[in-house]
Amino acid sequence: MLSRSLRDRISGLIRGGRGAPAENGAAKSGEGTHHGNGHAANGHSGNGHHAHLVDDRSIIPSGIEELLPGGLIQGPHGPAFVHERLYTDLGERPELVLARYEALCAMEPDPEPEPAVARPYDPALEPRVVYEPEFQPESQPLDLPTIIARMEWPERGLFRRFGFRKMLFLDLETCGLTACPVFLAGVALIGQNDLVLRQIFARDYAEERALLHEMARLIAEADFLVSFNGKSFDVPFLRDRAAHHRMPFPSSAPHLDLLWLARRRWKNVLPDCKLKTLEWRVLRRRRSGDVGGSDIPGLYHHFVQHGEAHRLVPIFHHNMLDVVAMVELLPALFDPDAVVY
Repeated sequence: MLSRSLRDRISGLIRGGRGAPAENGAAKSGEGTHHGNGHAANGHSGNGHHAHLVDDRSIIPSGIEELLPGGLIQGPHGPAFVHERLYTDLGERPELVLARYEALCAMEPDPEPEPAVARPYDPALEPRVVYEPEFQPESQPLDLPTIIARMEWPERGLFRRFGFRKMLFLDLETCGLTACPVFLAGVALIGQNDLVLRQIFARDYAEERALLHEMARLIAEADFLVSFNGKSFDVPFLRDRAAHHRMPFPSSAPHLDLLWLARRRWKNVLPDCKLKTLEWRVLRRRRSGDVGGSDIPGLYHHFVQHGEAHRLVPIFHHNMLDVVAMVELLPALFDPDAVVY
């Protein structure tokens, strides 16, 4: 496993030229970087023969900072890498999404029924007994599913109370389902004229604490959370990892889980309510270049051990697609005219 300082030295040597002298005379003493065949990169080998030059075909370990634009966020638990993009950078039009959220907040509840008013007695209003078996009342009593379908969803009250400017979309990438690190957290924030897509990344296992601290700060500042299966996985996972590191974590924020809403509305229409299914059947968009969820932990472990950051780019892509899908799916869930294909 290459340490971070060793990776930085290798990157400096490559950028500075292959013939640049090493620090502290390491190249002269033969204590430089070693290849897998046991020969030193500079100086002489133990048997007196000159070492081979660096193989041009070998992969040079690099940091994620060299591939994705971003920077380090420094907190009380150390640094973490932050990659940030705008919704417009993806070729999308944020004004359309923001207009749908404005309409969602402006929707008024159904008017309350008028209170009953006492009226004078009228014998004609007395109930009568009907013996004709063919008689059927004009209106049949409604069954429970129909009554529930006509009721307004209580989740809409979050938008009437808070609006949509300070809601936080959340999606995690972890090394497993339980008792393992979280290394990437993708969030979406609503700006004035655009959407901000932010990804907080732990470059090694030690930076998980910095990631958890930043997520706790974002959640504490949000009016409410939006996730996909986050009530069952994402938020409990963050809370467990914070408890593992003995860190405080907020847990009182209201939470809107889109998976529950999708099942409530489309479970009898769609084959399943997975996020990719909803993307295609509701948003009419298919993913390309996506990585399987089962491959993500192995790619991150490989990066920590070998420093090949290019293997992480599909994970960042996968996480950002999940967040964008949630942003676009939420208004459709409350839209009575939304079409499912």
